[in-house]
Amino acid sequence: MHSLLNYQKSSDTQIWDDFLLGSKEAYSFMYTKYAPVLYNYGYKIAQDRQLTEDCLQDLFLTILETRERLGHTDSIKFYLMRSLRREIVRKLTSAPRLTGTRLDQHRSADDHDVDFRVEFHYEPTWLDSQISKERSEAILHELNQLPARQKEALFLKFFDNLSYEEIAGIMGIETTSAYKVIYKAIAALQKRMPADLLALVMLLGKLVS
Repeated sequence: MHSLLNYQKSSDTQIWDDFLLGSKEAYSFMYTKYAPVLYNYGYKIAQDRQLTEDCLQDLFLTILETRERLGHTDSIKFYLMRSLRREIVRKLTSAPRLTGTRLDQHRSADDHDVDFRVEFHYEPTWLDSQISKERSEAILHELNQLPARQKEALFLKFFDNLSYEEIAGIMGIETTSAYKVIYKAIAALQKRMPADLLALVMLLGKLVS
């Protein structure tokens, strides 16, 4: 039986398979490692702290209760992010007026177009050592001028280090579409942002991912 410490060196396949077999340590490790990442992503879609927290708790409760029926995965992060997105969109669709997120009431929970707002979350000491507040605000302003789908794809690629195939799977689009969306986002930023500011976007992605 693995300990939480030993799981840090284990592959996603091993951790997930142990979880499917009922390992409490594997389950605890997954929650500890991925809950902050999932919340950070989910909140950008829901823009509602309570809704995000509820969906996150529901997700981990659901996988625990249904683990005997779940399939295998070699990317836990991808599996959980895709599941969380679906849960948030489902709840936004069923009760859109209860949140601040704009989502057409007539859309289904499978639709990939949702509102998405980029924010940076880090301690002031980290911020001061990496980038000024003014430049950070400038980056956020430009990123949030992009269409929601472009913002989300860009965030998943550069801030969560996901592959184009994983981005497509999470957003419910084709892989070729994921390439096009990210290309358009970068092209749009290149037109509006100085080269050094765009380089900082890529740098921030590596630093906070």
